[in-house]
Amino acid sequence: MEAEYKVEEQVLTIYLPKELDHHVADKIRRESDTFLEEGQIRKVIFDFSDTIFMDSSGIGMVLGRVKRLRLLGGSVEACQVGNSVYRILNMSGLERVISIKRRETTWEK
Repeated sequence: MEAEYKVEEQVLTIYLPKELDHHVADKIRRESDTFLEEGQIRKVIFDFSDTIFMDSSGIGMVLGRVKRLRLLGGSVEACQVGNSVYRILNMSGLERVISIKRRETTWEK
């Protein structure tokens, strides 16, 4: 499964796939950069609803969007973050940089 994108006004929502590894992260980086270059995007929301695995390249990709959006005066947030991905985001320190909204339920996919 690949990432899906939705743009509403100045918000780009990226629906991440089940596994966010090097190949997927690189593709999302390129595709999201295209949206940022073409539009007036001021906020990126990463939707982790389906994501159960993420490696360091996923962290780098998210951090890169944070840096890019800050230069544009925008922001980044993560939503629907499950327990396993939350642990990774928390250990990486991203929780201090972006808003992270966890899943309402305690179950994992």
